[in-house]
Amino acid sequence: MKSIAWKYGLWMAAGFTGLFLLMYSAGVAHNYNLRILNSVIHIGLLYGAISAYREHTPDKVGNYVSGVAMGMYSSVIGVLIFTLFMGLFLGFEGNLMAHIKETMPVGRYLNSFTTPLFIFVEGIAVSLIGSYLVTRIVDDRMPQAEYPTD
Repeated sequence: MKSIAWKYGLWMAAGFTGLFLLMYSAGVAHNYNLRILNSVIHIGLLYGAISAYREHTPDKVGNYVSGVAMGMYSSVIGVLIFTLFMGLFLGFEGNLMAHIKETMPVGRYLNSFTTPLFIFVEGIAVSLIGSYLVTRIVDDRMPQAEYPTD
């Protein structure tokens, strides 16, 4: 379970970071709606992690708690690493932080610590909901074990 979580969690962090750096270099990192692309990365890698876990432990199919736990474990790794990256990035790059403060409705409360905290909370919320939904989808697609009939 740990190796699956770390593999997909690191891929998730790399995907989030890579997308952010690509958008930053293209000059569109200030577009708040681009986080929709993060959800594609997030849900896609949740699907991969939970599918790999179910293939590794087919006896757990139908146990939603284990699937959600696998998704959360992977996501916490990916989201936490990305959050740390964003904290450092926003701490050193003042222009983006200034733009966020100007344009966001709660901008005056944001700084290079609270902004990554919002990112972390949003990522964990998406992880919990996404993990449950993806677990249901993955379990539905897995072949069910045949039980002997009496």
